[in-house]
Amino acid sequence: MRTATLSYDAVSLVSAILRTQGPEGLTAATLTNPSGFNGVDGPFRFRADGTNERSLAVMEIRGGSAQVVSPPPRTFGS
Repeated sequence: MRTATLSYDAVSLVSAILRTQGPEGLTAATLTNPSGFNGVDGPFRFRADGTNERSLAVMEIRGGSAQVVSPPPRTFGS
């Protein structure tokens, strides 16, 4: 379920920041890094205006199951 991956990404991100930078690493500057973060379904990033951006795969139903037609970009453009 794709909704579950949103939660997983959020917990993984906070866990990685705490592990590498400690609680003081949880800042607006860290969370709004324009390069974004690697998520289960592709990269994601938080913007200073409170919105978020995700690069997701394009999928198609074939033979009763979802097939990736175009994988998500690995990084964000400029």
